[in-house]
Amino acid sequence: MTPDWIPNIHPFVVHFPIALIVLAVLFDAARLFFRQHDWLEKATLALYATGSVGLIAAFLSGREAVETVSVTGDAVPVVTSHEDWALYTLIYFLVFTAIRFVNWWKQLEKGFVLPVLVVFAIGGTGMLWYTGEQGAKLVYKHGVAVVEIDRLQQQIETLERDLSAFRDEAGPELRDDGSWIWRVGPGADDILTEAFTIEGSTDLFADAGRTDGIHHLELQAGAEASYILLGEAMSSVDGRIELNTEEFEGKIALIHHYQDPSTYQYLRLSGSELSQGQMIGGSDNVLGSGQIETSGWYTLRVTASGGHYYGYRNGQTVVHTHEDELEAGRTGVMIRGEGTVRILLVEFSSI
Repeated sequence: MTPDWIPNIHPFVVHFPIALIVLAVLFDAARLFFRQHDWLEKATLALYATGSVGLIAAFLSGREAVETVSVTGDAVPVVTSHEDWALYTLIYFLVFTAIRFVNWWKQLEKGFVLPVLVVFAIGGTGMLWYTGEQGAKLVYKHGVAVVEIDRLQQQIETLERDLSAFRDEAGPELRDDGSWIWRVGPGADDILTEAFTIEGSTDLFADAGRTDGIHHLELQAGAEASYILLGEAMSSVDGRIELNTEEFEGKIALIHHYQDPSTYQYLRLSGSELSQGQMIGGSDNVLGSGQIETSGWYTLRVTASGGHYYGYRNGQTVVHTHEDELEAGRTGVMIRGEGTVRILLVEFSSI
């Protein structure tokens, strides 16, 4: 078991294959000058083999690790790059190690063959270094999996929500890069019709509500989908919504890469099922789904970067999928069904 302050085993696993691979390359370089030592050749092969096995463990533990942490803002493209390069590096060294064993078995490492293989080994080390740099950037630059930073972020979100209760101006905030945030306040129903674009069904009723001194928006939809949009077109996005669906039966989604009502990408809640997917030309392609708890107030969040998609509930990963991104598009909320959805906040950031 890991300590409470470490959310996953990836930090324990990842350093061993790095050390083994680097040591294997150093042994390889030494063999250029000491080819007569058979033990050095066998030790090099053993290091490549155990290092490659270690890379498999590091990659799999990393895939699990990303499910245990909350990745926000500019850290999202870094974590997707880290995952991609980890996969490239793993495949590279698995193939390279297999080639080394074939060469050893058939005694092909003669003449210029060994120097060429050493050059490829050094190239693989460069891939390993870049992958590690991306991982280090996640921790030391973006604070991913750092408990204290997560706690402070939660405090900031609480303060921002409380601040909205005292604001006279409760409209959405828009930024030049297409990002926007709406902390719902007084007059939310009027703001919705004045500031947002509504496409699809216009059978949408909005009202301003208040619970325990906190303002919220109450939405009632119809049998057909309504799309509530704001901001300019964005590509890589980080979106979230704080909502209550206890009195709602239907579907509500955070949508991004929106082209029109028949083409967009989504993180969609239907009952207790949270799914991720794409609508392309009216055809619904569900990429993955999971079950969540929907009682009380909770936060749904979606990130999309480089063909990697994550769906969260209250900071916990529920679904992680991969697919090509659509063209940059607008962002917002889709709603369809019966009953009332209550919303405290909606936000989309360009990352």
